[in-house]
Amino acid sequence: MESTYNVFFGKLLLTAVLCCYSAGVSQAKNKRDGNSHATNVLMLGLNDNVRSNYFPKVMITEETGITEDRIDEEYNTIIMDNIMAANNGACKFIPASVTVETSAHKWAGLIKVNGEGDECYSDLTPVPADEYRKTLDMAEAEYLLAINQHYLKWQETPMHTLFYIVSYTLFDKDKNEIYRGSSYFTSMNLERPEKLRKISGKTSSRIAASVINQLK
Repeated sequence: MESTYNVFFGKLLLTAVLCCYSAGVSQAKNKRDGNSHATNVLMLGLNDNVRSNYFPKVMITEETGITEDRIDEEYNTIIMDNIMAANNGACKFIPASVTVETSAHKWAGLIKVNGEGDECYSDLTPVPADEYRKTLDMAEAEYLLAINQHYLKWQETPMHTLFYIVSYTLFDKDKNEIYRGSSYFTSMNLERPEKLRKISGKTSSRIAASVINQLK
């Protein structure tokens, strides 16, 4: 009788262990699957989007070493790289590849940009819906994050401060605006790319966080 009881108890214990193991594997699988289905967001830095209330582009070139024809590209790239680095996995931020940029080039120039600084936003109304959707499909993205503007606001009082204001607008696949916002960081002077990349990190993280919160 005791032998039979021990065999029964052993089988019961083994079943419990296997059930726990199965549940653990299932949870791990669900977690992996959830991460693999992160929302894809295509990032697009608009053309000619570095503006200032004080600094002409020739002065930006002199102070930063960035050639005048690459200022917009450099600023866009720095912010988008930092957004990707700040991502926690809930969204996958995708910079436009050469192929996607070629597709976006057909309509990016039609985007209407309104306002300046922290009141700047983009309007996709003039953009052909089919071309826009084709570009997002090519990037396998559900949303577009437009980097509207980098506004360099110089302030002399109460102390010399340069505000780098980055504005952005989030759109869905049907061109509907989901969210618009801005974030900023400061410095005492115009900075070279290496320093700019470092001091813009927290601002880029805030942008990534705001997009992720909107898409929860």
